[in-house]
Amino acid sequence: MKLNVGCGTDYREGFINIDGSSTLPKVDKVIDISVESLTAHFKAGEVEFILANDIIEHHFHWEAVRIMTDFYNLLAKGGKAEIRVPDASYIIKNWRYPMERKLIMLFGGQDIPRGKNAEQDKSRAQFPQYFCHKYGWTQKQMEIELLKIGFNKVICKRERSNFIAYATK
Repeated sequence: MKLNVGCGTDYREGFINIDGSSTLPKVDKVIDISVESLTAHFKAGEVEFILANDIIEHHFHWEAVRIMTDFYNLLAKGGKAEIRVPDASYIIKNWRYPMERKLIMLFGGQDIPRGKNAEQDKSRAQFPQYFCHKYGWTQKQMEIELLKIGFNKVICKRERSNFIAYATK
């Protein structure tokens, strides 16, 4: 089993696509992971892969650690999690980004419509809380937290203004 947690409009075949928004056209399970544990919906050890693109930063640190602990608990031995978040250190240090752009990259688009995706703008209007970043992650901090949770191998790689943490149970 593979989970795509916080899928938004990134619906993926072969995954159980999970999002907190009920307004998106393609979501397999509506679960608000801010308040509800994934372990209430899936059994420990039954998941082989978890994809979490652009979702962990939308939670306070303690919520993010709880969610990533859920990932660990759901994964089978040898299972993998792939977590993409904005790279706070890179964004802050990059002199090419104007301050206004840095603020959006660090704190999220909030309830401001972008006009690029009507479905996403509708969701943004109804669920603005899902578009706020509540914690800034660095690669080092992510690695420390994932290792503390119990993952035995963590590799972080920068991808443009984000980084991806690859974690193995």
